[in-house]
Amino acid sequence: MSDNNTKKAFWFIALLSVLVIVPFLGESIFYSKGEPREAIVGYAILESGNWILPVNYGVDIAYKPPFLYWMIAAFSAIAGGVSEFTSRLPSAVMFLAMQLVFFAFVARRKDVKTAFLASVLLLTSFEVHRAAVACRLDMVQVSFIVMSLCLHFRWRYLKHLLFRWDEQGCRRVPWIAVVLMACASLTKGPVGTIFPCLVTGVYQLVRGRSFGKAFFSLAGIGLLSLVPLAVWFWAAWKQGGQPFVDLMLEENTGRFFHKMSYESHENPIWYNFLTIIWGWIPWTLVLLVSLFGLKWKGMRILPAGNTLGMRLKKAWQTFRSQSPLQLFTWLTILIIFIFYCIPKSKRSVYLLPIYPFMALLIAEYLLAQVRRGAQVFKVCAVIFASLGLLLTVVFAAVRADLIPESVWGTGRHAAENIAFMHALRDVSLSIPQWLLVALPVIAALCALRLVAKRAGTYALLYAVAGCMLCLFVSLDGVYQPTVLAVKSDKQLAERLETIVPQGYIYSHTHINFYGINYYLGDRMRHLVRAIPEVPEGYLLVSEPKKEEALDLLEENQYRAEEVFYTDKRSCDTRTKVILYHFSKK
Repeated sequence: MSDNNTKKAFWFIALLSVLVIVPFLGESIFYSKGEPREAIVGYAILESGNWILPVNYGVDIAYKPPFLYWMIAAFSAIAGGVSEFTSRLPSAVMFLAMQLVFFAFVARRKDVKTAFLASVLLLTSFEVHRAAVACRLDMVQVSFIVMSLCLHFRWRYLKHLLFRWDEQGCRRVPWIAVVLMACASLTKGPVGTIFPCLVTGVYQLVRGRSFGKAFFSLAGIGLLSLVPLAVWFWAAWKQGGQPFVDLMLEENTGRFFHKMSYESHENPIWYNFLTIIWGWIPWTLVLLVSLFGLKWKGMRILPAGNTLGMRLKKAWQTFRSQSPLQLFTWLTILIIFIFYCIPKSKRSVYLLPIYPFMALLIAEYLLAQVRRGAQVFKVCAVIFASLGLLLTVVFAAVRADLIPESVWGTGRHAAENIAFMHALRDVSLSIPQWLLVALPVIAALCALRLVAKRAGTYALLYAVAGCMLCLFVSLDGVYQPTVLAVKSDKQLAERLETIVPQGYIYSHTHINFYGINYYLGDRMRHLVRAIPEVPEGYLLVSEPKKEEALDLLEENQYRAEEVFYTDKRSCDTRTKVILYHFSKK
């Protein structure tokens, strides 16, 4: 395909990604503890001027290195303050960078159709999309890792990266790869250097390079990329001392060697397989439907042979003889996936680095289905058109108050689900928001029209993708901000602001109210570090810890008076909370 078509596809993907990701970054207020926990560090940087080891909640230091927090602080300084939008912007910007780099990488070595579809797949993958619009470390680190692995534009000054560096015979130092790995390590630790070097090293070994040459060249590059992290670590140690060192070691080595002092997302190995299936929703459904159209007869897991050993040898030879791009793609997926099967701590976001490479394989598979005229896209076009119509019909029913509260029963989450429904019923929408509500309907009608006209499989494939994109935009722009505002602690923080307009509000033991602390402007402190010196103050405690907190106050000669009790569960503790005023007896 011509360079002109490649450029058009590149800029179309750029524009589409920006329109889908950026406009709605600030629409949802913080509704979980993860995002405000990261955002408050950027706030602390701007408030204190400490860019090395900022402290929030009085004594808390960040669990990870500072690159994300530097980005939040920089964007917020330009915008005039830390907000949901500026806190999530680093993830969005890095996703866009990774999206365009990966498009160029695939288009250069494969073809534009595959690159275009892979980019659409990334944009509509649940796991990737969620990480791209969240104030979390993962997307920033993942983007640097992926770009350091494969970045290659046609411009001369971007030729020294790991895949390109290997193509050119491993000559000179791939400085851009070093810088990208350094940024990845400054975001979430040395794994940002380990993955690119490990994948590239194994790739070189499989292709026949000697172990010594591969090891020493990549070890040198890896150590060079860790220099900025080491400099920051030294500067942070000078400020934080041994507690800082202990925290960094626990987070970066203890997590991998099962030596953490607390349980952190401990899951069995099968959890990783489940998260991949879940992370590729809604495309998981398309892939599942496509399986019914495959000709399974004659398919083999291993090549034919007289013995198992011979069959395994042939399979290995076939694996090694793949094109460089295919081999690199498979090795990236397998190495990172296996790596994260080792530690007890497993989270879906840990596997994000393999999603771009999985998108490439899925795109190739779907385009193969297009070429054979598979009926999967016709079926899926009807399914996703129906989902878009169903979402809009349900919303209309909620707005018309046609759904009784009794459908939610009387279980633990009944009150919250009813509050969600009331929020959707009562929210006031602007004209642009009503247009966003209508998007899934428009996409559904277009898809059904293509089905009725018996359009080609390629058109139907993108009709399915269009339905998905419109669902994501509608959810991000209208439904999610409305529903998740119910879960947020912002309203609780505003109530506390009226009761305690100045001064600190304390929390009990090691429970951190991250969302409340963010919306109060870092006015939360730990009670155990304040007593018995503080003469009086306000204590916010989760209901299950009520007696323990009152006993602690009593032991230290304080009297406590309940100020208010909320029957709404905090999004940080998932329990109801109580505010006490305490003073010396």
